[in-house]
Amino acid sequence: MLADILLISDKRELCQQVSAILSDYDVDCCMSEEAGRVCVHQPVRVILVSEKLNDISGIQLFDTLRDTRPGVVGFLIVDRDEDATRLCPAAMESGFSGLLTCPLNPSLVRDKVSRAMEAAALREENSRLRALLPLYGLGENFLSSTNQHDVLESLLDVIADQTAADSLSVMLYDEEEGVLRIAASRGIPEEMVSKIKIKPGDKIAGRVFEERRAIILNQETQNDSRFAELLKRPEITSAVSFPMIVRDRILGVLNVSYTDGDIRFADSDIEILGILGTQAALALENIRTREAMAQEARLQALLEQYVAPEVAKVLLESDANLIRGLGAVKEATVLFADIRNFTGMVQQLPLPVLRDFLNEFFQVFTETIFEYRGTVDKFMGDAVLAVFGALIELDNASWTAVETALAIRERFTALKKNWQKRDSFFDSIDLGFGITRGEMFMGNVGSARRLDYTVIGTEVNIAQRLASSATSFRIYITDAVRKDLHRQPGGERKILLEELGTMTLKGVHHAVPAYCVLDIDRGSNLASDVS
Repeated sequence: MLADILLISDKRELCQQVSAILSDYDVDCCMSEEAGRVCVHQPVRVILVSEKLNDISGIQLFDTLRDTRPGVVGFLIVDRDEDATRLCPAAMESGFSGLLTCPLNPSLVRDKVSRAMEAAALREENSRLRALLPLYGLGENFLSSTNQHDVLESLLDVIADQTAADSLSVMLYDEEEGVLRIAASRGIPEEMVSKIKIKPGDKIAGRVFEERRAIILNQETQNDSRFAELLKRPEITSAVSFPMIVRDRILGVLNVSYTDGDIRFADSDIEILGILGTQAALALENIRTREAMAQEARLQALLEQYVAPEVAKVLLESDANLIRGLGAVKEATVLFADIRNFTGMVQQLPLPVLRDFLNEFFQVFTETIFEYRGTVDKFMGDAVLAVFGALIELDNASWTAVETALAIRERFTALKKNWQKRDSFFDSIDLGFGITRGEMFMGNVGSARRLDYTVIGTEVNIAQRLASSATSFRIYITDAVRKDLHRQPGGERKILLEELGTMTLKGVHHAVPAYCVLDIDRGSNLASDVS
């Protein structure tokens, strides 16, 4: 343990006597020529110095030592009372707090030293508070930073100003690689920064990260440290590594070191670095939280262009890998809706009127799809493609798709009536539906510069061809959809169907058995029926 009381004397007996009297304290004894080095390297609060030394007077030596430690408390030890009377004025002028006369009075020595220690501790505490209070204000600077780089640079600027250290670095934990990397530094060669990777538990920074405890390494004591076997740079005279922790989560490690001079770290330095490191860690956590929230908002806004808001919420809360999850072959149900006589609309209607009508049509379609927890795949001029049971599990995707088509048909009928009042041309518009089920690829396709989220597969083509064949608001389904409707659990409902036989569809190499959905009969216990 480093001593906070120093006795300077050439007499061994005096050293033994003072150590015994002040046994409650850590006392170090040294010769006059060693005093300067000890005062630099140890947190000395009180100095007891003999007036008679081999090569210098006690008063002269104390004058010199106060240049190193201005606030130190000193007591001059003299041999006789008459020496005390003679030397008192000079001793007081040099800054001594009192004189002690040999033979020493143990009670008097203990009383004076204990008072001096209390006064020194109070002065240090006041100085510490004066030094620390401005540091708390620096938190505003950290919190006003908008990115990680600015926070770390501000942190290193402040520490460099406070410590004048030769080497500074902030190592942040990379969760993907499971290592600590240097995110900002001063005094470290650039070519080294990118190469340094430390795993938790390895080397000093890794130990500090793993154990969440700060450590101080001073040259005189570092060999006695539990980290002695990890010390690889003998040129470092003192160093401190501090964990950056916020809300019980460790973000990284702050490292400060000196490679030149006689500066040593003390426990008070840990407190200063603790304040700065914690404020910076809090600022980093706030930035990461803001970035995560912004990213989630962007992702949710993007997803809500494809799926209902509640579907987007489920996907986000599931913490799924959306790119991997959406790019796969899946079994799903596809709904295709196609406006009849669209070519005539383009030729007969003013483009602004056509645009307004299509916007209302797509709004009805989208809101209905989202209401039934489906996915809007794309708009294609006069048609819309939707998918059910791919992004979110449904009890029966085919049943839901049929219900959706019926709801769209009802709402489109109301939309058509409104537009018929504006222009008689809308008497001729029609809508057809095609619903299929089967395996299809669902995900992003395209080039590196342009991606499109879509579904691809034979069933998608069949749905489009069925919708093109359907007229008078009919809803055509395949046999796979009809079979799937039988799986509807419970409930007094059934789908009324009309069998159409097999249909030859353009671009499809085989005949397709098809059925037309008439309505939902809510009074039957059957799941589906063909009439």
